[in-house]
Amino acid sequence: MSRKNKKLQITSVFMVFILVVGVALDIIYVAQPFFATEDGDLWGKLCISCGIELSVIGFIGVLVCIGKYRHAEKRSAASGRRRRYIERQEELLDEADDDLIEGTYIPAHEVSDYITMGAYQSAEEKLAQIAKMDKTQFVIYVARLFSHKGYQVKLTPVTDNHDIDMLAEKMGVIIAVGCLISNRVLSREDVVRVRNGRRYYHANGCMALTNMYFDRSALDYAQAERISLVDRNLLVSDFMN
Repeated sequence: MSRKNKKLQITSVFMVFILVVGVALDIIYVAQPFFATEDGDLWGKLCISCGIELSVIGFIGVLVCIGKYRHAEKRSAASGRRRRYIERQEELLDEADDDLIEGTYIPAHEVSDYITMGAYQSAEEKLAQIAKMDKTQFVIYVARLFSHKGYQVKLTPVTDNHDIDMLAEKMGVIIAVGCLISNRVLSREDVVRVRNGRRYYHANGCMALTNMYFDRSALDYAQAERISLVDRNLLVSDFMN
C-alpha cells in the first residue's frame, strides 16, 4: 500500500470514530434522564452540542474519504489499462521485430484490418484508412513499406524512444525515422523532436514521415538541419507505389 493510500485509510478510520462518538453522545443525551433536570441542563447542552458537531464533522469526513477512495480507484484502473495497452503494443512490436530486422514483411495482424500490401487501392483510400490507425499501427505499416523497399528495419521501444520509431538500414546507411501520424499540418516543433532523436541513435540520416503536410517553418528547419521530410504526397509516390 502506498503512503498516500495508508494516510487516507487512517483518516477514514479517524472520521468514522468521530462520527460514532458524536452519535453516541446524541443517544446518551436522549436516553439519560439526568440531562432533563435543572442540575443536568448545562451538561445536557454541552453533550448535545458536542454530539451534533462531532456527528456533522464525522459524516462530512466520511463522505470526503469515500470520494477520495473512488477517485483513487478510477486512477488505479486507468493506470492499469494504460499499462496493459503499452504491454500489448510492445508485444506486437516484439513479434514484428524478428521479421523486420531481416528486411521481410511484418506478419499481417492488426494493420491488415486497414491496408493490405499489394492490393489495389487508390491513394485517397489508403490515406483515409491510415487516418484511422493509432500510432503503433502506423509505425508498423511504415516499417512494412520500408521493408518492401529493401531496408532492414529495427523498431525502437514504444516508450522512451526519443521520438524515433525505427532505424532503417540499406547499404550500411542508417536512417532514424520518426512517424508523425496527425490530423493537422505539422510545424517546426514537430520536426525538432525527430532531429534530437537522431543524435541519440547516432544515425547517418534523419527522416520525419507523416500522413499530412509540413508548414514553411518545418521545411526551412529541415533544410537547415538536413532532415528528410516525407509528407502524404511523397508517402504515396515514393513508398506506396
